[in-house]
Parts: sequence; structure tokens; C-alpha cells
Amino acid sequence: MAGGGGGGESGEPEFQIAPMIDVLLVLLIFFMSITSAEVLKVDKKITLPISAHAKKRDPEMSKHEIAINIRWDSKQNKSLLLVDDIAYPAISDLIPYLKERRAKDDKLRVVIRGDKLLPAIEVQRVMNLVGEGGIADISFAASNK
Repeated sequence: MAGGGGGGESGEPEFQIAPMIDVLLVLLIFFMSITSAEVLKVDKKITLPISAHAKKRDPEMSKHEIAINIRWDSKQNKSLLLVDDIAYPAISDLIPYLKERRAKDDKLRVVIRGDKLLPAIEVQRVMNLVGEGGIADISFAASNK
């Protein structure tokens, strides 16, 4: 009579580890793919200003956020605007992109990530730009460390 499961002579089934590892790897890949989609694209070269009262991001709103990274180049005395890893030398080029994103998402929030050396006038320019893009919900990134 044919027996399944490779139990050997004792009749006890053996534990198969290979299918279990396959299932765990599939779950790992699944969770890695869904969590990486919710991460804001941040510029690691920016040093955020420090605020003792900085609050953590709301995980529910993170799906509706777009990060505008503003780097300050003190040698050239000018700012560089980055959104989704795309540099915008002329900040007005960003307005159509913001309008398009706003049309797709009514709850869209812009998170301005400005370097701590960035002059306030540059932040004001970006805020005006976001307003021209039709977005009223603006947040600022800061570190509490």
C-alpha cells in the first residue's frame, strides 16, 4: 500500500521545512512591498531643524502626503527643490505636478522638509508655490533630536 508524507518505517509524518520557508519568504516580500509604498521620499542630505515639540507623523495621513525637500547650497547661495527624487531648478515648474496630484487626491498634504540653514524667504516661496498648486494643507518637518 502506498503511503504519503515520507514517514519512514515508524508511520510518523516528517516535518517538511522547505515549504514553510517558501511561505515565509512570500510573506516577507509582501510586507516589504506594501510598507515601502507608504514611505515619503526624503532627501538624506537635508539636516532638519530641531524642535523639542516635534510630533510624529499621523500614519493614516501618510498615504496622502508628498514631500518637498529644499536643500540650501551656501556656496552658491541658492536653494534646490526636490520632489520624488526629481530636481526642480525653476520652482514654478512644480505647479503643474502639484495640481495633478491634488486632482487625484482631495486629502493631499505637502510636507516641507527644509534644511536648517535655509533662509525663511525660501520657505515662503515654496509655501506660495504650494498654494498656487491648489493645496492648502501644509506641514513642516522637524527633528526632536
